[in-house]
Amino acid sequence: MWRDAILDYAERKFQLRNQVSDFSSMLSNGGDILNIPKVKEETAAAKGSGASNPVEYSAQTDGVVQLNVDQHFYEAKRIEDIVRVQESADLFNAYAQSMGYALAKKVESYIAGVIKGASANNVGLSADDTMTTALFRTGLEKLLDGGHDYADGSFYMYASPKAYMSMLSLGEFTEAQKRGDDQNPLATGRIISAYGLPLYASTDWDEGGTSTSETASIFSRDSVYFAQQISPRVQSAYDIDHLATSVVADVLFGAVLAQAANNADAGIVNFVNVD
Repeated sequence: MWRDAILDYAERKFQLRNQVSDFSSMLSNGGDILNIPKVKEETAAAKGSGASNPVEYSAQTDGVVQLNVDQHFYEAKRIEDIVRVQESADLFNAYAQSMGYALAKKVESYIAGVIKGASANNVGLSADDTMTTALFRTGLEKLLDGGHDYADGSFYMYASPKAYMSMLSLGEFTEAQKRGDDQNPLATGRIISAYGLPLYASTDWDEGGTSTSETASIFSRDSVYFAQQISPRVQSAYDIDHLATSVVADVLFGAVLAQAANNADAGIVNFVNVD
């Protein structure tokens, strides 16, 4: 009962993890470092005619991204017999939800930190946590300059609660006649999308701060690599000294940017607050 309930709650809380490239299957045979080849864009060469113009071979110089699976977090509780005997379904669910949420929050916040670590395509806001359509379009232009099609269905946008509410004030995203659909964000309070990008509010993004505080980000599924060696697992044992059941839930994972943090082609745009 404990194991099933904790895992079920944790899985429902994972969101960012499901929106990045997942290489967990590559860890099935063990290991703690994944070497992921990065195949560069090639340039086709013109073929001359005749025997004096053979095909010319170039050296293989593709780089490798190393993904270290080194983030190990746990949540532990000791459930005394008197609690287990007297517990109700609501009390049981409270323990399960607390442990599952703790694990999921660590994974999500770590991935958010990796995304915010990209620095090449920062867009500075004029006022803290205040988005404008002009700044939003500046961010999209940076993606297009890097050869990314932000409308291909693989891009997402996250914003702090304040930045998200700032976007609620922008008619391009909330007024049906401007959006061109039958949604009514002004009535529901949910923007859903901005210029075709799925939009989410998250406390993992910053509010206020300085020019190093990311209040919103656009990223693609291919811009972050993730691997999980231990899915949220639960182990328990009876502790006779305490007349209780010790329950430990843990997770082991890693995440890394697919490109260097200062690479303008990384497919990530961070909107940062003012100094």
